[in-house]
Amino acid sequence: MLRAILTLRCPRCRRGPLFTGVITMPERCASCGMYYEREHGYFVGAMAISYGLAVTLVAVVFSVVLWVTKWPVEWVLLVSGAAFLPLAPVCFRYSRALWIYLDRRIDPLDHKDR
Repeated sequence: MLRAILTLRCPRCRRGPLFTGVITMPERCASCGMYYEREHGYFVGAMAISYGLAVTLVAVVFSVVLWVTKWPVEWVLLVSGAAFLPLAPVCFRYSRALWIYLDRRIDPLDHKDR
């Protein structure tokens, strides 16, 4: 399961990709046909995961930059925020993957297929 999350694969078949573009998700898995978005607003929970990932990444970058450069905190915060911008799509993708795997673990039935 960890390998499927890291490679951003479907939680049911673990073959189909979760994303077709940088942040574009198809409606269904290309391999097994599982719906990714169960209902309108389904990925709101992924926002909480994304926030946690983002805060953790910025804190790590902040700590490293502060330790290496000894710059004033304002500059370190500015550099840390700018360094996070290219990581934002990665955070988005993995937060959605973690959310869909967590949700499927709690409730494995496909509501749209019932």
